[in-house]
Amino acid sequence: MRIARRLLAACIVLTAACTSTPGTTAKSRSRLASPPPAPYLMFVDMSSSDTFKHVVLASLSDPAGPVFVTPLVCERVYFAGGRGLCLAEASADDLPVRQWAVAFDGSFETRHRFPLYGVPSRVRISPGGHWAATTLFENGHSYAERGFSTMTRVFDLEANAVAIDDLEELAVTRNGAVFKAADFNFWGVTFARDADTFYATLASGDRDYLIRGGVTTKSASVIHEGVECPSLSPDNRRIAFKKRIGGARGWWQIVVLDLETMAEKPMWSETRSVDDQVEWLDAAHVMYHLANGSTGADIWVAAVDGSTPPRVLVPGGYSPAVVPLR
Repeated sequence: MRIARRLLAACIVLTAACTSTPGTTAKSRSRLASPPPAPYLMFVDMSSSDTFKHVVLASLSDPAGPVFVTPLVCERVYFAGGRGLCLAEASADDLPVRQWAVAFDGSFETRHRFPLYGVPSRVRISPGGHWAATTLFENGHSYAERGFSTMTRVFDLEANAVAIDDLEELAVTRNGAVFKAADFNFWGVTFARDADTFYATLASGDRDYLIRGGVTTKSASVIHEGVECPSLSPDNRRIAFKKRIGGARGWWQIVVLDLETMAEKPMWSETRSVDDQVEWLDAAHVMYHLANGSTGADIWVAAVDGSTPPRVLVPGGYSPAVVPLR
């Protein structure tokens, strides 16, 4: 079954690659001769043909301004702890591999490649740079489709090895009892600062659960319900996530969960549906992408307390990651 799903996913990737084109109305960005000093913003450029899908770096003080263009071309990207992971389309010479998870260093040099199967969806790296996680669609193109299937893997970037081949290998408990079902789907990993703990979404039946697990123990427990694509705050005390509102035909609302009290606070200032794993810009703001007809996507920012309305942070951008001082 897994092989059949991988073959189907490969066909989906080919279709997506043929229809991915740069924006036609956005202007090229001004360029920096060297990377900006940390902290800076890393993202995938969607603005013009010459830098389309290149990973670029911008100053946090002027994220929509000039960028340093790296040689990396990615569908998704993330960077933390001196290590990055680029989800990239494979070349024809790489068949049967259709996608690579390309591990790179602070100089944007490739250090290792992991073969992937499916349509790239999510990528995260632990704060210390030890672990990385990817989620790909094996069946379907989005979380809104019925019957979609995902594969989520965890990689050891220090050993250049697969740490957990599929989160379906996890020993999961719920309310102290073993929790296991044939329809499990996992996605949207986010890592804590302790170099082992992670959070992710586990879906079963018609419910989405937040799990907290350990990479080394390959175990996890359900700690909350109704959580998709969690993103841990810089202080590790809150999780921002997307929550389905209004049933199957509803929308995704950004919500912030307090991990101590388990109280939820919706970000009602953002009234549009946000299908993304948000990234924390700082302790008070989150970033996410929204579709744009001219460039494909823009990066937006909003205050988690709703004190200011959402605004465009980077026109023609996607997959943002804040690279802090080390």
